[in-house]
Amino acid sequence: MTTKKPIDALVETLQEPKKKKTIIEARNVDVFYGAFQALNNINLEVEENSVTAFIGPSGCGKSTFLRCFNRMNDYIDEFSIKGEILIDNKKIYWKNVAVEELRKEVGMVFQKPNPFPKSIFDNVAYGLKIQGIKDKTFIEERVVKSLKDVALWDEVKDEMKKSAIALSGGQQQRLCIARTLAVEPKIILMDEPTSALDPISTGKIEELMFELKQDYTIVIVTHNMQQAGRISDKTAFFYMGDLIEFGETKQIFTTPQKERTQNYITGRFG
Repeated sequence: MTTKKPIDALVETLQEPKKKKTIIEARNVDVFYGAFQALNNINLEVEENSVTAFIGPSGCGKSTFLRCFNRMNDYIDEFSIKGEILIDNKKIYWKNVAVEELRKEVGMVFQKPNPFPKSIFDNVAYGLKIQGIKDKTFIEERVVKSLKDVALWDEVKDEMKKSAIALSGGQQQRLCIARTLAVEPKIILMDEPTSALDPISTGKIEELMFELKQDYTIVIVTHNMQQAGRISDKTAFFYMGDLIEFGETKQIFTTPQKERTQNYITGRFG
């Protein structure tokens, strides 16, 4: 039997892909709206600095699951949850969790752009101001940085006092992402962020996600399987409240392990 030399073992170790840290973990999660069970025993881990896509037909539970991560479902009557969700190893459904603090760490971008009826500057600065930050120089620097991060600064730098409502749909969505970035979350949740946008604006948002994952963790719900294939590192397929399959995006789309996943990917239902 041959024994590997220490240098050979070192080379092999260096060649192995480094496992990323888990930032979100769901353990045996069940979600109910009254007597109706929307999610069934979901177990899933999301790695930091990655894009994770949730796909599946309408009503399958993917948006419900996404909104569990920042407790947006708390606003829905008769919502209840069993199991555990951890972010940075902290259980976010404990009674002593400060939900507003959680939402600073876990930002959200919605399906339709929702800029406030304020100036472009005030939209991006909004989160900082409600946190009580009053340093004008600090706020201005953060606003500029956030707009640059979403590749919007060059388009709006001379119109910062202009109403955000006057921007195009794609610009509005990038502005909403900038508003989320301004408070420096760790995680960005995106619920169908490009479904209301034209192809050019969609392309810009997809490019932006690719750039943002260097500094943030992104979880996106999308009906567009081509989009999931283009932008995500891992993909989770949901169906009727169940997590059918979760894995590397390439594997999910080329060699799925479950027949139901194969049928959905190939368009046999959905």
